[in-house]
Amino acid sequence: MNAPPTPGRGPRRFGWPQRVFSQVLLMQLAIITGVTILVTGLFLAPLSEQLDDQAMRRALAIAQSTAADPDIVANLSSTDPSDGGPVQSAAERVRRATGAEYVVVMNQRGVRWSHPDTHRIGAVVSTDPGEALRGREVMEIDSGTLGRSARGKVPLFGPSGEVIGAVSVGIAYDSVRARLLAAIPGLLAYAGGALAVGALAAYLISRRLQRQTHDLAFSDISALLTEREAMLHGIREGVVALDGAGRVRLLNDEAQRLLGLGPEAAGRPLEEVLGDGRTTDVLAGRVVGDDLLAYGAAGCCWPTGCPRTTAEPW
Repeated sequence: MNAPPTPGRGPRRFGWPQRVFSQVLLMQLAIITGVTILVTGLFLAPLSEQLDDQAMRRALAIAQSTAADPDIVANLSSTDPSDGGPVQSAAERVRRATGAEYVVVMNQRGVRWSHPDTHRIGAVVSTDPGEALRGREVMEIDSGTLGRSARGKVPLFGPSGEVIGAVSVGIAYDSVRARLLAAIPGLLAYAGGALAVGALAAYLISRRLQRQTHDLAFSDISALLTEREAMLHGIREGVVALDGAGRVRLLNDEAQRLLGLGPEAAGRPLEEVLGDGRTTDVLAGRVVGDDLLAYGAAGCCWPTGCPRTTAEPW
């Protein structure tokens, strides 16, 4: 014969926790995590822009120093573009010394006198050099024959001050991205540390709250308050609660009737709402003893018994 099934709690359902400790901890962790992610993102966005700007400025500085070389200026006007020409040799020395992706010297028509790929020497550049050939310096992120790069373009001036060509220098965008990626682990380490400290603080705060609420659920606390209010206002005894400073903290309906007070008495000193007298002394605990009576207009009361009206016999 099979034994009858033992009553159980049924299948356990997973969802939002009921305890105050768990709810507060999860909410705090969610806020801390969200703020950490937001701050990390806000830091990474300008960091990427700063690295792009640094790469473009570096490319521009290399282009400016190359354009200031008098040998390059002289050879651009006096030699033809070739893979073994003096302009190509000078540009390659600059490229290797600075780590740039390319150093391209061009004439006023945009024809290359130098390029890392010697097969492209003598051909027209792939991107528009118009701004530099009009005498203006340019910084940009653009794509060309060697891929995406941070670029600096400057005009190349002849002996008389006229524009005879331009110098374009590129910093590989992969190197800029590599610097950004290299900065991410350190940033994530700081973010992780901040998240850990925040999580620990959230845990300690939640533990303190757990002790103060006796690990009850919010619904349990609400039910307790409702039950307390129903009990206090439903009993025939008058209940008056005072804090350490002698202020009225709680006053149920029966106490209001017996003492002739209204709800506005809560939060005020007992002496202020009742004045001096035996009732005040008894309720404040300044008169001690058993079965202490205090008579008022509506009846009498004592701290440890049920209130009785004056119409009842003693």
